[in-house]
Amino acid sequence: MNVQAIIKKIFHTRPSKVLGVDIGTGSIKLVQIELGSKPFVSGFAVEDLPLELSNNGFVRSVDMMLVFIKSLLEKYDFQARHVVFTVGGRNAFVREIDMPEMPDEEMKQSVAWDSSQYVPYEADTYYVDSTKFGTLTIDGLQPVLLVASPKDVVDALLEISDAVGWQTLGIDIEVLSAYRTLSEQLENFVLLDIGRSYSMLTIFQNGAPVAQRSIPQGGQMFNAAIASGAGVDLAAAENIKLEDELLLGGLESDKTKYAEFFNEIENLGREVRRTCEYYMINKKDARFTHLVLVGGGANMTGLPQFLSEGMEMQVVANDIRKTVTFSDKLDQRELKKYLGALTVAVGAALYGGEADD
Repeated sequence: MNVQAIIKKIFHTRPSKVLGVDIGTGSIKLVQIELGSKPFVSGFAVEDLPLELSNNGFVRSVDMMLVFIKSLLEKYDFQARHVVFTVGGRNAFVREIDMPEMPDEEMKQSVAWDSSQYVPYEADTYYVDSTKFGTLTIDGLQPVLLVASPKDVVDALLEISDAVGWQTLGIDIEVLSAYRTLSEQLENFVLLDIGRSYSMLTIFQNGAPVAQRSIPQGGQMFNAAIASGAGVDLAAAENIKLEDELLLGGLESDKTKYAEFFNEIENLGREVRRTCEYYMINKKDARFTHLVLVGGGANMTGLPQFLSEGMEMQVVANDIRKTVTFSDKLDQRELKKYLGALTVAVGAALYGGEADD
């Protein structure tokens, strides 16, 4: 079954405004983009989800989520009627597989039939899609990107969209949304999305996400470590993390005070290196030019430089302002605070701009 045939409606003309919706681990992000020669962000919202709705991107109650989203639409001035949702984490499975060469449609059917060998969900409980990428292997096999998501996750989002009165342009995979925001379209690299409770590492080869791993280091853990070292609450720790330019500057006094925090960051870098090394053991021709940092936790000043130690690739923090323009009317302080966290929602809205391609 082709998931795109189920969840993507085809439009003859591209909408003028698209809303990207990213329901994350503990918060929801909405970004309204006006399309043109350069996409223009005219509105955004970042709101913590109530505890009863916070479930790693899975909509526990459609009715309760619907009430919550409608309250956001009353609070913020979003006019877009076309929407793109994202799924990620445990709600999205991405894997590279090798298949005998065959026509595209035959390939999709074959992957769908064989998907139970690869997908970690119960049979008949998920949607699956696939696409060819790269060149044939030395054994004459075609690399194929397989993507799957549970039906109850996708169906809940579509139900919410219909109830709000939106038109769903598509449901995108978080990592593909993030990739769409890169100012430089890299081919062979590692994308590290530093989220609230964990970080998602995705290996890209030939421009396709071929392997993923969840790493148990995220923004909440960093904040807790900073709070412990500084003797402050979590809110103050968040401000230190985002605003203290010397935090990752390598000062010995800081390393002593924030020893727990530095240990968490070092562990994150160590796990990235281990994952890449393991992948290269199994894929001898694999190579990585960059480690690209995205997500709310990527906003820390000096983080790319700190993680560069021991990395055999260039470490950069993605800046979505190179891909989209933000309205001057937006709260610039709030924008700076949430810039990294908006990455996936921005990329989702950009996907909506491709609806007529």
